[in-house]
Formats: sequence, structure tokens, C-alpha cells
Amino acid sequence: MERDLAAIQAKLDALQKEADKLAEEHPEEADAIRQKIAQIQDVWQELRVILKKRDEALGESGNLQRFLQDLDNFQAWLTQTQTAIASEDIPNNLAEAEKLMTQHAAIKEEIDGYEEDYAKMKEMGEKVTNGQTDAQYMFLRQRLGALDEGWEDLHKMWDNRQEMLSQCLNEQLFLRDAKQAEVLLAHQEHFLTKQDAPNSLEAAESAVKKQEAFMQTMEANDEKINHVCQFANRLVDENHYAADKIKGKADTIQDRRDGNRKLADDNLEKLRDALQLQQFLQECDELGYWINEKLLTAQDALPEGTRNLHSKWQKHQAFMAELAANKDRLDKVHQNGDDLIREKPETADVVNDRLRQLQEQWDELENTTQSKAQKLFDANKAELFAQSCDDVDTWINDIDTQVKSEEYGQDLTSVNILLKRQQLLEKDVDIKRQQMLELQNQAEVLRNEGSIVDEVDGKRVQVEERFSQLEGPLSERRKMLEASKELHQFHRDVEDEKLWVAEKMPQATSRDHGNSLLNVQTLMKKNQSLRAEIDGHQPRIDEICDRGQAMVSRSHPSSDAIEHQIEDMQNQWAVLIDEVDARKLRLEDSEKAQQYYTDVAEAEAWMSEQELYMMAEERAKDEPSANAMLKKHEGIENTIEDYAQTVHELSETSRNLIAENHPESDRIATRQAQIDKLYAGLKHLAEERRGKLDETLQLYQLNREVDDLEQWIAEREVVAGSHELGQDYEHVTMLQERFREFARDTGNIGSERVAAANEICDKLIDQGHSDAATIAEWKDGLNEAWADLLELIDTRTQMLAASYELHKFYYDCKEVLGRIQEKQQSMSDELGRDAASVTDLQRKHTTFEADIQAIGSQVVAVQEDANRLKCAYAGDKAKQIEQREAEVLEAWNNLNMGVEGRKVKLGDTLDLHRFFNMQRDLMLWMEGIIRQINTDERPRDVSGVELLMDNHRSVEAEINARDESFAECIQLGNSLIERQHYASKDVEEKLVQLKEERKTMVDTWERRWDFLQIMLEVYQFARDATQAEAWLSGQDAYLGKDNLGDSVAEVEKLIKKHEAFEKSTGTQVERFTALERLTTLELRDKKKAEEDEFRRTHPESPKAVSPPKSPAR
Repeated sequence: MERDLAAIQAKLDALQKEADKLAEEHPEEADAIRQKIAQIQDVWQELRVILKKRDEALGESGNLQRFLQDLDNFQAWLTQTQTAIASEDIPNNLAEAEKLMTQHAAIKEEIDGYEEDYAKMKEMGEKVTNGQTDAQYMFLRQRLGALDEGWEDLHKMWDNRQEMLSQCLNEQLFLRDAKQAEVLLAHQEHFLTKQDAPNSLEAAESAVKKQEAFMQTMEANDEKINHVCQFANRLVDENHYAADKIKGKADTIQDRRDGNRKLADDNLEKLRDALQLQQFLQECDELGYWINEKLLTAQDALPEGTRNLHSKWQKHQAFMAELAANKDRLDKVHQNGDDLIREKPETADVVNDRLRQLQEQWDELENTTQSKAQKLFDANKAELFAQSCDDVDTWINDIDTQVKSEEYGQDLTSVNILLKRQQLLEKDVDIKRQQMLELQNQAEVLRNEGSIVDEVDGKRVQVEERFSQLEGPLSERRKMLEASKELHQFHRDVEDEKLWVAEKMPQATSRDHGNSLLNVQTLMKKNQSLRAEIDGHQPRIDEICDRGQAMVSRSHPSSDAIEHQIEDMQNQWAVLIDEVDARKLRLEDSEKAQQYYTDVAEAEAWMSEQELYMMAEERAKDEPSANAMLKKHEGIENTIEDYAQTVHELSETSRNLIAENHPESDRIATRQAQIDKLYAGLKHLAEERRGKLDETLQLYQLNREVDDLEQWIAEREVVAGSHELGQDYEHVTMLQERFREFARDTGNIGSERVAAANEICDKLIDQGHSDAATIAEWKDGLNEAWADLLELIDTRTQMLAASYELHKFYYDCKEVLGRIQEKQQSMSDELGRDAASVTDLQRKHTTFEADIQAIGSQVVAVQEDANRLKCAYAGDKAKQIEQREAEVLEAWNNLNMGVEGRKVKLGDTLDLHRFFNMQRDLMLWMEGIIRQINTDERPRDVSGVELLMDNHRSVEAEINARDESFAECIQLGNSLIERQHYASKDVEEKLVQLKEERKTMVDTWERRWDFLQIMLEVYQFARDATQAEAWLSGQDAYLGKDNLGDSVAEVEKLIKKHEAFEKSTGTQVERFTALERLTTLELRDKKKAEEDEFRRTHPESPKAVSPPKSPAR
């Protein structure tokens, strides 16, 4: 259509030129010519309007079709996505769950990506179906409704699948954590179930430590198990689809954890019991070793003679005293054993056995010791007894002075030394007390033996009295020493506290309040530490005062001094606390001032730094740096604006300090005025620099816009200046469409951009920009480049139009040639299997001929285009045009010839099949006639023969009725043979068959007719003979009668009757004569017999001679 319109337009242009030319040549006809051209132009405009409306309608239809296609595509995607989401794949492990979640998230991203397409489709659907009542649009509205439902279902399906996959992921996470917990619990169970009872103290201690460490590890791992259980509870609370399974596994883990914890506690309890048992056994072993060692000492042999006997006795007495002193160890072991048995009855056997062994060893040791003592005593009883009494008396003399000494120490150190001596002395007294008991026992033994004298026993009694007198002073001395230690300890503690207060007082009373905020804060921390130290020391002061008051309440001899020291210490302590609190207040005031000075100094430093930045003459090198500098400046401006709050806070702080009559109020007011002035100057500098940066940025933005636009124009010039005119019609069409779109986009975009750039340039120049000359130069260069680009676009548009016409001609030629070749190839060589198929092929061929008529109009259009283009081109192009035209015309002529040839061939084929059909029908008919003639039906009488003859005559009538068909068929066959038909040989054969079969049919009819005639004669003869025979039989009965009449009347009557008989017999002569004539069959048999006889008698005769006719019967 566009090609036709272009051709019409070109024709109208040519007519317009020709009309103008004719109007000039024939002025008298100018009005009519112009009127005619105007009518043509009006019709042309109407056609263009109609075509425009059609284009719009086609555009709307195209939009509708595109919308329907988009709708189908979207519906297909929606269905596919729903199918993908509807997958019921359940992950079997965590990796699959994460993979499915990732895939599901990707589907969500894809759905979100289609959100805009869905909105556009909805909007387009509303526009398309709005106000439409047609059924098709109603169906479309239903599809849109179904699309909405599908979209909502998709989101619901995604949410449901997301919920499902989340639950699956949570389940797999839970299973993973549960598996880890189970592995952990399995390790715990393995550790707890493989423990053996320790068999030594070291092993027991190691096992207890190991168990405690393991239980600490269990406590640390409880967090993991608790996490698993909490996770399971959360999933159950969220109604997870596998809640029962998760709950069951979590309960199993919880039970196993509780079981492990209980088992661990039981194991620890058992190990501690084992440790306690091993400790007891260790004590028993140690005591047993000691007993064995002492047993060996006790079993030493006694010395011979009396030499050193007393020293041996003394050593043995000391040994016995040591045994007595260690008797507590055995008692303690027994007590521990009893406690262990009471707490752990299962250890009774082991403990009792060891206690029994120890007791036996101890008893053996005591018996051995007593036996040895007895032996030593028996060796020199009296002397040893006296020497023992003398030794005790000497010892009492030695310690008597110590006990009665009034030296109680001058200080705490000496008192402690005296107390240690007192303890040693008391220990010796205990030993000697045991010796005194032994001496009593020995005295009793000696008295019983009568070996003791009164003088020696009196010595013992005297020593005992002295010893008993020694205990009172000893106890009194201990009390005095303890009282002395308490007093000296009190004095020492008071002096220490006074020294501590004196040490801290300089720090509390210091007037150093710091010259900076850091120093002040450091001093405040030190003061806080001092206060905390004082608070921590307060209980010590209270304890000392309580001890002093207790001594005063007991009426201590130094009560006045104690009270004085307490009061003095408390006064110094109160002064220290007051000084610390006062220093705290002073430091707080100093901190406020220093904090203000610090803030002011920071503000001054910051604003000075910003002033240096604002006064910098640095100029941006390009737009990014200008933009960065502007953004940086905007940030700084925002910071400066935000800093107003800081300045305001500083001002508020200064006013508060001045209102509180701070010692440095004047300095604070001066500093605040400086800060306010500095801040106002900084804001002014920021505004100035902002103006400079804006101007620089505008210049660089203009430069970028101009450069971009010039670059854009240069890129467009490359396209517009291209010499590529297309390799073929599609290529040039694509180039023309692209260039048309390129020109449209270039015109629209370029005009707007150039106008905007010119407007910016004019605006900056009008504002008095410092680089106005440069801006004007940029403007002129840009406008010049834009004009050149438009000129190039116009030139290339014309070149592409010319190339389009040429390539369109080539394309039309190719299309027409292709269609001709396609029609040539589509023209089948099939001639049909029968008349019906040939008729169908003829009908198709007629349609084919109608179809190629449209190609004829295209061939004419190609000729017209070729004639027009040959006028516009010369040389190779003109030769190519002629060659293409010639190829099309040649192909078109060949096609027409082929079509005509096929048409003739189909006609001949139809005649051939018509002949074959006619011949076949006639042959079949003749076969049927011959079968009908050759029927085996045998007549039984004359009427039957006559009936068959009637039927045979009807067959003859039918044969005669087919004469025209035979004539037509023979005529058609002869015509095909005369036209030299491609199947002439077959036609001849069919004609011969037809004629031979017809002759056979006629001969068969004639033979059948002869046969029927013979049969008729035979049956007629048989009938006549039978009738004659019956008549003769009837007459024989009449002639055989003997009745000649008994009377004249009867004879006359018989004569008349006989005359009548004779008369009737006369009438039968002709019948009998007919019966005597030979029938045709008899004649033929006779003739055949004569011929046979003649051939027999004349064998030499080459040809039988017909014998003479036989006479009649």
C-alpha cells in the first residue's frame, strides 16, 4: 500500500508538472486543466485521510493485538510462575532448604519485576475495555478479572510457599541443631558411662577435678541445648506443621540432658565420696606409717647396765608424751571414720577394717611403749623416780622466775614475743603434767613393791604442790600479756590511722584545682578515689573505736589515754572528710569553668579552621571537583548552622556561670563576646564562598552541558554523515526507519537541549558572569554545530529516500520473481488418477490462474517502476534495473506458458479419463449383456421360449440404444488419436477392445437368437405332435367302436356323426402336413451330415461342397 501511495504521489507530481506545462502551452485550457488537477488532488487528499484513518485503526488494532499478545505472555508467565510456586518439593536437608528459599526469593524478585508490567497491563486493559459492550471486549474484561485473581493468587501462593519453606528451613535448622545437641549429649553419655572408681587419693582428686571441669563444660553447653529447646518451643507455638515431631525430639533432647545432668551429679557425688574415702584411707595410711615408725623406736633394745639409764628414761618419757599428744590424731581418724560410715553406709566395711587395723597398731604401739617404760622403770625404779622428781623440780625452778616476771612488753613486738614464749611454756607445762601423772603411777607401783622411801615420795608430793602452784601465775601472766597486747595493738592501730589521715590530708586540702579540663577531671577522679578510700576505711576506724570503747568499758588502767586517742583520731577523721567534700565542690566549680574554656577553645579552633577554608582562593578544576567542593561547602554550612546551637549553649553556660558569681566571670564574658563575633564573621564568609562556588559550578555545568551537547552533535554528525545507503531493501528500510527515528529524536532532543543551553548562556551573561566572553564563544560554536547537523540530516534523508526507491524496486522484483517461482514450483505435475481428481485439479488450476492475475498487476508495477527509475539512473544501475525487469518478465512469461500448457494437459487428461470411463462402462455393460445372453435357462414349453425370445429382443433394443454411446466413445478415442494424445497407444488398444467386444456381443446375440428360434420350432413341433397324437388317440377310440346302428335313425345319426368326423379330419390335414416339414435344427443336422459325408467321400477336395437341399419330410 505504501509503495502504491508512493507511486501515486510520484504520478501526481508528474501530472502536476505536466498540467503546469500544458497550462502554459494552452492558456485557453488552463482552467479546465487546473480544475481537473484540483479534483484529482481532492480525491488524493480524501484517499490520504481514509488511509490515515485506516492507519490509526490499524494502529489501534495493532495496539490491541500487542496488548493481547502481552496479556497472553503475561498469563503464560503467570501460569508458569504459579506452577513453579505450586511445587510440592520438600527439602530433605538444610542445603536444599536454603537453596529452595533462595529460588523462592528469586521468584519474588521476578514477581516484583513484573509489578510494573502488571500495572501497565491493568491500565491498558481499562483503556481498551472502557465503555465497550461488544462480546469480545466483555470476554477480555473477564480475562482481566481472571488476571487480577491470578495475580492475587500468585501472591497468596508465594506467601503460602514462603511460609512453608520458612517452616521447612526452621525445621532443618532445628534438626541440624538437634543433631549437634544429640552428638554433644552422646559424648556426654559416653564420658559419664565409662568412668571407673579411683583407687588412690591422687586418682580421686584428678577424677573429681575432671568431673567438675566436665560439668562446667556441660553448663557451658547447656546454652546450646537450651537454644534448641527454646527454638523448638517457638516453632510449636507458631503451629509448625511438624510440631509433634519437633516437640518429641526436643523432649527427647531435654530428657537426655536431664538424664546426663543427673548422672553427672551422681558421678560427682560418687567421686567425692570416693575422694573422701581415699582421704580417709590416706590419713589412715599416714597414721599407720607414723605408728609403725614409732613402733620401731619403741622396740629399740634397752641399754645394758645403768649407764645413761636416766637419759633413756627421759627420752622415753618424752616419747610417751609425744604419743599422748598424737592420740588426738587417732581419735580424729576414728571420728572421721564414724562420720564417713554414718554418711556413706556402703563404706562401712572398708572403714571399719582400716580403723580396726589402726587401732590394733596403736594398741601394739602403746603396749610396746608401756612395756619399754616398765622395763626402763624396772631397771632402776627408785633412782629413776628420784631423778625424775629432781628434773621436774629443776624445771619448776627454771620457769618460776619466768612466770612471776612482771615484764609485759614495751610495745606490740615485745608483747608478741612474750606471748610466743608463754605458749611454749604452757606446752612444756602440759608435758610435765603428763610426767607428773606418770610419777604418780610409778610412786603407786613403788609403794606397792615397798621400794619407795618416804623421803623420795615426799619429794614427789612437794614437786606436785609446786607444780600445781605454778598453774595460777601462769594463767594470770597469759591474761596480763593478752591485755598488754590489746593495749599496744590499739595504740598501734590509732597511730597507723593518724598517719594514714595525715598522709591523705595534704591531698584533701590541696588548692591545686587544675589549669585545664583534663587536669581538673584527673583531680576530681583522684578526689573521688580518695573519698572512696575514706569510705572504705571507715569500718576500720569504727572497729578501732569500738575496741577502745570496749577497753574503757572494762575499766582499763589506760582508759583516759584511750578515750583521748579515740577523740583525737575521730576529730582528724572528720576534718579529712570535710576537706575532701570541700575540695569536691571546688573542683566541680573549676570543672565548669575549664569545661567552658575548653568548649570555647574548641569552638575558636573550629571556627578559625573554617575561616581558613572560607578564605581559600582555591578554584575547582572541573565540574566534579566543583560539585564536590559545593557539597563539601554545603556540609560545612550545615555544620555552621548546626554549630549555632553550640554557640548558644556556650552563651547559656557563660550566663549561668556569671549569674552564679563565678570567680572568673569577667574572663568568661570576654571569651563569650569573642566567640559570638567570630561566629558572625564565619557565617558571612560562608555566604561569600557559597556565591563563588555556585558561580564556578554553573560555569562548569554549562561547560559540561555544552561539551556533552557538542559531543552528542558530533556523534549524531557521524550517523548523519554516514554514506551507508543499505545493501538491500530490508537494510535500507531499517536504515530509513532508524534514521527517521534518529532525525525525529535528534530534532526533538537537540532543539530542546540547544534552546536550554542558549537560555543558560544568555542568563549567565545577563547576570554578569565573570567568564561571559567564554560563555558567548561556547554559545556561537554550539549553534553553528547544530546548524551543520541539521543540514547533514536533511541531506542523508534525501539520499536514503533515493536508495529506498531503488532497493524497493530490487525488493519488489525479488518478491515478484519469488512469487512467480513459488507459483511455478507450486504448479503440480499431477494429472489425476481419475476424472473426478482431474476435475478437481482443473478447478484448482482455475483458482491458480486467478491468483497469478495479482502477480500480473505487480509485474506491471515493476515495469512502471523500472521505466521511472531508468530515467533517474544511468550506467550500471540502469543495466541492473533493466536486468531485474527482464528477469521478472521472463519468469512471468514462463509462468504463463506453464499455466497454459498445464491447462491443455489437464483437458487432454480429462478427455482421456472420460474415454476410459466410457470404454470401461461399455465393456462392463457388454460383459453383463453377454452374461445375460449366455444364460443357461432352458425353456420347458413354447410359452417359455417365446418369453425368452421377448427378453432377447429387449436385449437387442438395449444394444441398439447404446449405439450412440459407442459412437461417442469411438469418436472421442479417434479424436484423442488424431490430437496425438500422450496416451494414444492406450486409446487405440481400448478402441480395439471395445470393437472386438461389441462384435462378440452381437455375434453372441445372433447365436442366441438362432438357438431360441430353433428351440421355438422344436417346442412348437413337440406341442403340435403331442396335440396331433392326442387327437389321433381320441379318434382311434371313435373308429374302434363296433356300433353300426340298430335303426335307420340311429344309422343316419351315426352317418352324420361320421361325416362330421371326416370333415374335422379334413381340417387336421394341414396340421399333419406341418408336422411333416423338417425343423431348422433337423435341416442343420442333415446339412452337417451331408457335409461330413461329402468330406468323407471327397477327401481330396480342399473345400467342402454344400450338398443339395434335402426334400421336405
